[in-house]
Amino acid sequence: MRIVDPTSGIAPSETVAVAASSGSPAGALCGLSNSKPGAHDLLEAIGRRLADDHGLGPHGLEAKPSAAVGADPALLDHLAARYRLAVVAIGD
Repeated sequence: MRIVDPTSGIAPSETVAVAASSGSPAGALCGLSNSKPGAHDLLEAIGRRLADDHGLGPHGLEAKPSAAVGADPALLDHLAARYRLAVVAIGD
């Protein structure tokens, strides 16, 4: 799984191309909540938009236990094994 900072990362068209070329089924996308208020709703809205615009609707929604700590390496390994792309909520 490649982690891309949206403020300086790859262009959206490249992200879609990476997902399409992976051979993963449509929907191999998850949301990762930082557990802040509103993160779940934000990720659901982004997932619907990605599904409508690119056929990449979220296939799962995961969450860190707390916004105060980083994601556990086991959680990141789980996401990398199960999904092709992840949208990470970093604000609320």
